Amino acid sequence: MTEARTKIIRLFEKHRATPGAPYDEDHFLDFLLADPKRKGALYDSFRGLRRFRAFLDDVQYELEVCFSIEDREANYPLNKFIARAMELQQSRRGSLRSLQRQINAGPGWGVLIVADVLLLTIGSFLSGSLWALTTVVTVAVAVNISFALFAWKARSYLLKLRARIKGN
Repeated sequence: MTEARTKIIRLFEKHRATPGAPYDEDHFLDFLLADPKRKGALYDSFRGLRRFRAFLDDVQYELEVCFSIEDREANYPLNKFIARAMELQQSRRGSLRSLQRQINAGPGWGVLIVADVLLLTIGSFLSGSLWALTTVVTVAVAVNISFALFAWKARSYLLKLRARIKGN
């Protein structure tokens, strides 16, 4: 447990907004933010979620585990988080099952389709103005490229993680 704890705390400090600041082990994930006002604050901001995802990705890769969707949504105390990570290290099948579920779920292409339909609808209403139509098309292209890059990055991470879990 000491080795896993050391790695997790090192990664936690790496991803914190204020490394080295005191934190409450009962809801340590919230302290990825600079000054969380309450328990669960991490999940209420894009910045917090971005830090959390980067932290969790590093923990998974370094410890060769994959947390389930339920684990990602839980705000575990530090000791329970460490215990869960160690449990997953002992059961590679559980990690691989969670990983496969994430791969199968995909990045959420439905959201992109809805955004594209919305932008097409707006574009059809603005077809009389070349400037407005150009703006909508530019936004649509930017959204699609950004989403494709996000999906590619997420999938390549999951595939690397799978190789790392299987290879050990």
